[in-house]
Amino acid sequence: MLNPSEKGIGTGEFVKTPFFEDIISRSQQYLKAGFPIHFVGPTGVGKTSLAIYIAKQLNKKVTIIRGHHELTNKDLLGQYYGVRKKELIDNYIHSVFKKEQEVKPIWVQGQLIEAVKNGHVVIYDEFSRSLPETNNIFLSLLEEKVLPVYGNGKESFIKCHPDFSIIFTSNPDEYVGTFHTQDALLDRLITIHVDSCDKETEIEILKQKTGLSHSEAQEVGRLVSNLRSYGNGFSPSLRATLMIASISKKTNIPIIPENPSYQALCIDILSRPMNQLLPKLSFAEVRKVILKEILRKDEKK
Repeated sequence: MLNPSEKGIGTGEFVKTPFFEDIISRSQQYLKAGFPIHFVGPTGVGKTSLAIYIAKQLNKKVTIIRGHHELTNKDLLGQYYGVRKKELIDNYIHSVFKKEQEVKPIWVQGQLIEAVKNGHVVIYDEFSRSLPETNNIFLSLLEEKVLPVYGNGKESFIKCHPDFSIIFTSNPDEYVGTFHTQDALLDRLITIHVDSCDKETEIEILKQKTGLSHSEAQEVGRLVSNLRSYGNGFSPSLRATLMIASISKKTNIPIIPENPSYQALCIDILSRPMNQLLPKLSFAEVRKVILKEILRKDEKK
C-alpha cells in the first residue's frame, strides 16, 4: 500500500507531456464520475507509470495489486493462516491440576478488503495475467458496489466505500501469459488504448529521465523509431530507449553513431526485441539491421 504523498513510487516521477495530458485529463474525469478505467497497450509504453501518477493526484491511499496466474480470491479477500493457541494452567491447589487450551484460527485479511472499506485507489496492474475466475470478483464490485466475501465466517459482503476507485492495466490478449478477459468485466470498464508515444514525447521523456541533451535524445529516439518501422510500431519499447539513454549517460558513452561502444550498447539492448519482430533472421542478421539503422543518416533532423 502506498501513501499518495510519497514521491517516486513504482517507476519514478512521471514525465508529463502533451501526449499524456489528454489521457490524464480524460481519465481523471471518468474516475471522478465513479467509473473504473482500463489502460491497455504494449509493454513498455508507460501504462503503470501513468496509472500511478493519476492515482497520486486523487490524494487517497493507493493499493497496488499485481496480476499473475497464481493470484486467487484468497489473496484478494483473505484466508485463514495458521492458528493462535492460548493455554491456561491452574495448579494453585497442589492436589488439583487444571489445564485449559483455546485454539483459534488466524484470519489474514486480503489487500482488496481494506481498499474497498476505506476508499483507496486500487491499481490492478497486468490484471489479464490473472485467471478469469479470479477476476470475476470484480463484477459485483463494479456493478452493485459490493464486495462478496468468502470464508471468513463473519460477513457475506462488504459495501464499497463511496471514494473507492480502481484503475486496471493490461497487455493485449495476444501477449504470452495473458488470459482472454471476460466481456462482462470489460463492459464495466472504460478502456483507453495507450500506444507508443510520439517522437517529441519520447525525446522529452529521455531528456527528463536521463539528463541527455536534446540532440542526444533525438539521436536515440531516431534509431528506435526507425527500428519500430520494421514491425508493429510498438517494439522496441520506450523501456529499451530509456536503457540506451541511461547507460550512455551514466557510463559516459558518447551517443555518436560511429562510436563502437555506442554501437555495441544499442545492439546488446535491441537485438532481442528486433529478433522477435524479425524471427526469420538470425541474430547475426538482426545485428546487421540494427547497425545499418545506427549509421543511417537520411532521417536525422
